[in-house]
Amino acid sequence: VVGSFRFLQRVWRAIVDERSGASRVVDEPADEATRRLLHRIVDGVRGDMDAMRFNTTIAKLIELTNAVTRLPATPREVAEPLVLMLAPFAPHIAEELWRRLGYETSLTYADFPVADPALLVAESVTYPVQVNGKVRGRIEVPADAAEETVRAAALEAVAASLAGKEPRKVIVVRGRMVSVVV
Repeated sequence: VVGSFRFLQRVWRAIVDERSGASRVVDEPADEATRRLLHRIVDGVRGDMDAMRFNTTIAKLIELTNAVTRLPATPREVAEPLVLMLAPFAPHIAEELWRRLGYETSLTYADFPVADPALLVAESVTYPVQVNGKVRGRIEVPADAAEETVRAAALEAVAASLAGKEPRKVIVVRGRMVSVVV
């Protein structure tokens, strides 16, 4: 109960300045990382709610709230979906925050947020690189990088672990890992 209360307080403070009661919401667009996080969380919340996984839904809302509280001000494009996703779990505070965002009608008439598929695609992928079954490094490459590019970056990252030996086999599991067998 205490944790839930703290979470609701953080949501409140992300939108309303506690000292003055003024709105912390700005009409400026969110930065790219925050926008991608928002759409990833909207997609996850929709999936979790459809599957009745409410604990993970709340965990995603906490993750978004934590990201928003690190910002100097909360962008409106993040605040509105956050309040709408919170509404099924805490309708009392969500309704009050909705009014503070400037809406006269109830949020029950607002559409639930929908994720933009273009913002769900990762720009880069981090691969753990194993040498003989033990992780010896990590590489970050563009998500659409060719297998040869991933292989070359992996061999470069673990060159010290190879100790001058020539790898017998390099296995690239797309989007997951690279395994080097010496």
